[in-house]
Amino acid sequence: MPWQRYAMTDADEVHAYLRTAFADVNVVLSKLGSEGAKLRGMGAMLGDVALHGLRYPARIRLEGVPYGLVNIIHVRDGWFSVADRSEVHRVAPGHVALLPAEQMLELEGEAVESFMVGLPTALVDEVARSRPGGHCGRVRFAGTRPASAGLERHWLGTLAYVRQVVLADVELATNPLIIGQVRHMLATAALAVFPSTVSVPAPRGPGVVSPSVVRRAMDHVEAHSDRYVSLAELAAAAGVSARGLQYAFRRYQDTTPTRYARRVRLDRAHQDLRNGDPAAGDTVTAIAARWGFMDPKRFATDYRAAYGQPPSHTLRS
Repeated sequence: MPWQRYAMTDADEVHAYLRTAFADVNVVLSKLGSEGAKLRGMGAMLGDVALHGLRYPARIRLEGVPYGLVNIIHVRDGWFSVADRSEVHRVAPGHVALLPAEQMLELEGEAVESFMVGLPTALVDEVARSRPGGHCGRVRFAGTRPASAGLERHWLGTLAYVRQVVLADVELATNPLIIGQVRHMLATAALAVFPSTVSVPAPRGPGVVSPSVVRRAMDHVEAHSDRYVSLAELAAAAGVSARGLQYAFRRYQDTTPTRYARRVRLDRAHQDLRNGDPAAGDTVTAIAARWGFMDPKRFATDYRAAYGQPPSHTLRS
């Protein structure tokens, strides 16, 4: 089978593995998890493209300038952030981030469960040159975030196809023609999803709406995530009309302001459910109310849609 499964308990061994997976960055273990420094994972290779599924309970920080690999990480659970020269990107469970090559990065995480794809920079450059009009020179990615929520879903869909179809069938996963096709498909998806020097400009809507408008509204949501915030309140915090804020969120986040705010509160409740203790009196209803969800039935429905299981199951486990 294409997957190789492994477990490591020695911190030095874990650090050496992570340095290889993230292309030779420095690793600092700052806090042991409930299982010490134990790392569980699985890995597969499709030609020169590496795929890794990892679960690591410790708190860890990585820093350095990775060379030769563009890594794209899908955070499935836990806490994870990546900082480049311009911003700190806190990646919520269910979302993805790109770790560009040849840039100083600082990564930090705790109890992270993730799935990562490592694309050689030579492959990314090759695919960029094969596009109509071609692209000369090295591809440079601009930041760590997907260009939009819709494109982020495209990456996750591409990844699901590779995992659930190609890597689930040893005949497909070892066929040289299919391996070549999948390598190019992943590199093409990366170029489409993440802004770079070869990105296709998005069509402009009426008027000009700065991304800072969305950032101000998102900051307001983060500061008031323990309660419901209305569209009017968010628009006032962002300094635009309600209609302008809706347009800005559609353009830059592919969602609505209120839907984004609800998902932030849902993520906070998810973390509390994971850390909760029923024996200490924690209940789903109390945790939901703590984050502004006053209708337990609707909360349970939204939670199941987002995380694939009822909130009571997360709390018990």
